[in-house]
Amino acid sequence: MKISDIFKKFSLMEIFYLEFEQYVYFLVKYFPGAVGFLLRFLIVKIFSKELHGMVWIQPGVELIHLKNIVFGKGVGINTGTYINGVGGILFEDNVLIGSNVTISSGKHPTYLSERDIIELPSERLPIKIRKGVWIAAGVVVNPGVEIGKGTVVGANSVVTRSLSEEGIYVGSPARLMKKRVVRNG
Repeated sequence: MKISDIFKKFSLMEIFYLEFEQYVYFLVKYFPGAVGFLLRFLIVKIFSKELHGMVWIQPGVELIHLKNIVFGKGVGINTGTYINGVGGILFEDNVLIGSNVTISSGKHPTYLSERDIIELPSERLPIKIRKGVWIAAGVVVNPGVEIGKGTVVGANSVVTRSLSEEGIYVGSPARLMKKRVVRNG
């Protein structure tokens, strides 16, 4: 693959924007404490598509293509998480994301071609993560899925299809174990 092939996948303006976004975010990515939270919040506020309230981003979170990501209020993202918004991602209010989670709205095609996979344009498929979702540690969320309101995705699960609301899903691929029940307290 030649360097010129990279320019076929993204416009020159997109490449410069992504580079600038990444350099600026790198400066605050590992910054500790309350000042680090505030700096990461400000970067997300500047670069994201929409921001509707406070977003708590732990040190070491990797965010790419912020201009395609919408954040509701009260979103929390833990250390080691990788989020690629190339195809668009919506995080509604009060979403909790555990450590070392991967959420990517782009994927490489797997069809046969005369060109190698790395030379083919990636597919951009939006992800929607609805209000009150908890995504536990180590989960992988694949492109093009929707995780329904109030759903819990158990640790190390792989989300390969959309999940209905208020369920508890575990496994690879993630399967419904049971529905959440109302409990006072």
